Amino acid sequence: MNSTYKQLATAEQVNNTISQIATKILKDFPSQTPLFVALLRGAAPFSSKLMTEIVRQSPDYHPELDNMMVSTYGDGQHAGEPHIVTDLAPTTLVTNRNIIIIDDVLDKGVTANFVMKHLINRGAKAVKLAVLCNKRTDREYDVTADYSGFEFDDNWLVGMGMDDASAANEGYRWLDEIWETTQL
Repeated sequence: MNSTYKQLATAEQVNNTISQIATKILKDFPSQTPLFVALLRGAAPFSSKLMTEIVRQSPDYHPELDNMMVSTYGDGQHAGEPHIVTDLAPTTLVTNRNIIIIDDVLDKGVTANFVMKHLINRGAKAVKLAVLCNKRTDREYDVTADYSGFEFDDNWLVGMGMDDASAANEGYRWLDEIWETTQL
């Protein structure tokens, strides 16, 4: 990483935080497994580690994970109107189910609000939100994370699913640490 980035969380801190989130989810859903919905591409690293940690803590727990791809940012670093690129698999049952949306970061709440409404409209019983990072920022929507790891200032973050398109296509998304840009 060059000097335009500052480290906020090490891989060990990320793993410990994900372990704490997994513990909270298992406490809230000890026997009835919710449907987990990861928002691609950003949630891919976090959701993978979270599912692995849930099963490590409770080997007889069988999480069901599906993915949605919702585009909000496009090629830049500014949120636009969200739209569904890829919805859940046609065989995934939503009606009358508890759902936990998994995302890398909650900032303005645009994507989370959009997906929550979409899943409720499809008949979900309840929808919760799990994010690895929660930004201290003014939200455009009244959205809060039910499960949240780190809290950071409203700067552009990279690593653990968050990318910097100005560095490269998918730039720094797969780092197992979290960094912020020091200049834009």
